[in-house]
Amino acid sequence: MSTSSSRSTENSPLTMLQKQLRQARTIAKFDQALRSWSAEDAALADIPSHNDLVAVLATRDYGRHDEVLHALLLRAAERDSAGVVAAEIVVNAMLPAVPGIVGRVVRAARAAGGAVGVRRGVSGGGVSADEDSRDIQASVLGHLWEQTRCYPLRRRHHVAANLVRETQRAAQRDFGVDCGQVAAEVVSIDDEVHRPLATVPNEVDPSEELLGLLAWAATEERLNEHFVTILTARYFDGPTGRDGVATDRQVGQLLGLSQPTITRHRQRAFEQLAEAAAEYPGRDLPWAG
Repeated sequence: MSTSSSRSTENSPLTMLQKQLRQARTIAKFDQALRSWSAEDAALADIPSHNDLVAVLATRDYGRHDEVLHALLLRAAERDSAGVVAAEIVVNAMLPAVPGIVGRVVRAARAAGGAVGVRRGVSGGGVSADEDSRDIQASVLGHLWEQTRCYPLRRRHHVAANLVRETQRAAQRDFGVDCGQVAAEVVSIDDEVHRPLATVPNEVDPSEELLGLLAWAATEERLNEHFVTILTARYFDGPTGRDGVATDRQVGQLLGLSQPTITRHRQRAFEQLAEAAAEYPGRDLPWAG
């Protein structure tokens, strides 16, 4: 491995986040939160520390994984400091899946342009390990955080698989990839170890429900006007990527802002929208969890 390649890996978004979440003070924060939650939540009763959580998630008791992750996601949905800590714990637990997601997004982005011709990518010239993998990593990590904070809590089964799938689909949209193509499959159903992660329940298309929630949040002034513009452009009234949803880059071009800025603002918009959804008259619809 060359020195520059090694340095790139050392400073990659994934490596930097791993270092941050492995710091002693961060683990101590996780321990304190889990100790408190284990005393009041039956699903976390045998997990009073971060090491206990790691031990449970290292087993093949996938039903138990679902219980634990769902309990943490319930807390991650709260818009307070405890919610942030719960989200950090879930994201940390899911980090081993990130390289696989990144690899599949890279392969899907390459396949989107075919064997010849220009390949789609963040730079417009295609995706390569040297050129864009850091951008894809950053996108995947951002979407993993977003999915953790806004997880549809009705999904109590295959929780890790849902997080992986939705994170991957969202990252693919950022890079103009059709989420339905074969190259973008999450895992092989022939892999016995990951079979539970390969079984994903059919979901109701959320377009109509999202539009209703967005319209209500705008009318009730529960969502910043700028955020309404971003989400509307992304899903309903802007340029479209290959799967019918505008990428952050396309929305940025439309609004005269950079892709990273749009990504940050979109994530904040989803947080505001998720908070408003708790009071939305249609919150009992299936998609709302």
